[in-house]
Amino acid sequence: MFVSIQLDAQQLKNSSGSILGYIENGRVKTKSGSIWGYIEDGRVKNSSGSIIGYYDDERIKNRSGSIIGYFDGNRAKNSSGSIIGYVDDGRVKNKSGSIIGYYNSVRKIEVALFFFYFFY
Repeated sequence: MFVSIQLDAQQLKNSSGSILGYIENGRVKTKSGSIWGYIEDGRVKNSSGSIIGYYDDERIKNRSGSIIGYFDGNRAKNSSGSIIGYVDDGRVKNKSGSIIGYYNSVRKIEVALFFFYFFY
């Protein structure tokens, strides 16, 4: 299930504009500033630093290294190739093409990671 988010200036916002959290120097923080996880050097970690997944180029992998999805141009797909969302011109869309949020100053691969690790 997708949650409406806005990735704007590295802030995570819901559809009503309330801040849910932040991305800061590879750290994913809650709105209160607690560290929820990390995105660094191709690894996605939880708050205790344990690796929960990886990404390389356009592929997203679980902690055992199996591909769970990939980024194909502007499309986020699961491992079977089904589209789960889109990233296009600063817009984040669900698989039906409806806009669920926006992003700015965040790399597209980080947006794709949100599809898989945080909302998919």
